[in-house]
Amino acid sequence: MMMAYDSSQTPPSRLDDATLESLRAALRQYLIDDSSPEPVQAALASMAAEARDKRMMPEHVLIALKDTWAALPEVRALPEASHQVRMLQRVVTMCIKEYFGN
Repeated sequence: MMMAYDSSQTPPSRLDDATLESLRAALRQYLIDDSSPEPVQAALASMAAEARDKRMMPEHVLIALKDTWAALPEVRALPEASHQVRMLQRVVTMCIKEYFGN
């Protein structure tokens, strides 16, 4: 009998600190000016390339992204939760596109 692959049993690789710091900086800039997504797209492209090289599962990449997002004081300072959710949804979509090659 075939069983479905359980990715939760695969320990996630860790992204480099420099990659995460670049992502933090890009996300901070995006929170200031979301009309210019290029810096965050570039950081996500770098993160996705590293994650693929390390054979990280996409769900682990998204967890790293969401953890990084949630840790930013600028995110917690946003006045409207709905605005925070919309911005995060856009960033998650960009991340998925970068991971899977658009």
